[in-house]
Amino acid sequence: MNVRLEAFRILNRLFRGEQVFLDKEYSASIKTGDLSIPDRSFLVHLVRGIVKFYPQLQEIASTYLQKPKSLPKKVQIILYLGLFQLAVDTRIPDYAVVSETVELARLTHSHPWIKLVNAISRKAAAERIRWCKQAEHWGMVLPQWLEEYWRIYLTRGEMNQLKKSLVLPPVLYLRVNSLKTNSQKLIETLSKKYSIVVNSLPMFPNALNTQLDYSQLVETDEYQKGFFSIHDLSSQIMVELLAPNPGEKIIDIGCGSGGKTLMMAQMMKNQGCIYAVDIHPEKLKTLETHARRQGIDIIRPLIADATQPLPKELRGAHRIFVDAPCSGWGTLRRNPEIGFLRKKSENQSFAEKQLQILSQTPVLIEKSGIILYCVCTLTPEETDGVISAFEQLIPEEWEVYFPGEANLQTEVKQTILTDNQSCIIWPHYFNSDGFFGKAWRKL
Repeated sequence: MNVRLEAFRILNRLFRGEQVFLDKEYSASIKTGDLSIPDRSFLVHLVRGIVKFYPQLQEIASTYLQKPKSLPKKVQIILYLGLFQLAVDTRIPDYAVVSETVELARLTHSHPWIKLVNAISRKAAAERIRWCKQAEHWGMVLPQWLEEYWRIYLTRGEMNQLKKSLVLPPVLYLRVNSLKTNSQKLIETLSKKYSIVVNSLPMFPNALNTQLDYSQLVETDEYQKGFFSIHDLSSQIMVELLAPNPGEKIIDIGCGSGGKTLMMAQMMKNQGCIYAVDIHPEKLKTLETHARRQGIDIIRPLIADATQPLPKELRGAHRIFVDAPCSGWGTLRRNPEIGFLRKKSENQSFAEKQLQILSQTPVLIEKSGIILYCVCTLTPEETDGVISAFEQLIPEEWEVYFPGEANLQTEVKQTILTDNQSCIIWPHYFNSDGFFGKAWRKL
């Protein structure tokens, strides 16, 4: 498989307006194509990089062209693939970038534009040092409405730090399955058997991180036997704040394929019961597969539309975790296509659904029980907007309370918990996803 041609195929669909989610595209390419491990990484690097730096690559092109946006979309993509490699991916020699970019024009049947592609590539290659120096200062260009909102909470310096962090490759975080092993044993095993380097995180005992490729990790025996899972750190922190206990009855609403559900079961020592609720049957099947692999048998999958009243058997829950569907703006580092796929107007429709889901939960919780709401986004409608509307609906015998707050180290608490007792994890805090959360206890 030609990596640049595959990158072109994915980008061409995205920039033509298709609902293309990059993670799914990468996975499909890896499964169907004959890609080496370096080629897999290069494909992800190319596609993510061009989506993240699209405005900056347009600016470079405008140095050599009066109206680069007037070119056919496929020609723009070919040029940006070359310009990205010249400005950002400095491992590849100039002549090779120019040659491969011209070859890509041939492979994509862009023959009338080959001379133009060749000329611009050569001019940019001659000024490579200039573009590389500029690229060192690039950060992600955010929609104006989003930047204006985030500036309410962040200083100019913090905003610049956030933007620069978003263009970095995502850090791959692991969650150690405490039912089968511990962090130290897993670190030693992966090192001895595969020469895989993973790092411990002192503030989060069962979390690890690595610079390794995702596909390499999931091919290890330890992953296949359920000794660990791939789980973003911010997501892990939200479960830590819920702090489920052994023997409790938990409801996980919007569980998806179950990363947080499985972590809850581990914290509960596989004792008690977790109702895993989702509207998508295929995601629940994936959860069941992961649960078997990890030796977990307390999860009860339930296909349901959580915007509607849930079965009475769920009543009397000790804790409810509402992992609501959202716009996903907190995941820009991993999913930069969000900037192309989402519009500001969608935030309100997500917020309406989130409030519908959250409003179904009070009747299910027992006295002293906990409801925790979280989203991997940071928009006003889906965070403060939903919270304000929900708090007007529930009676006064509730209090804001994160049961797992006491288990977090002081530095983490001071970083992520706000004065109004919400949890906000900005993407640059841990180089992980951005998250918002709030929890209440029934008095």
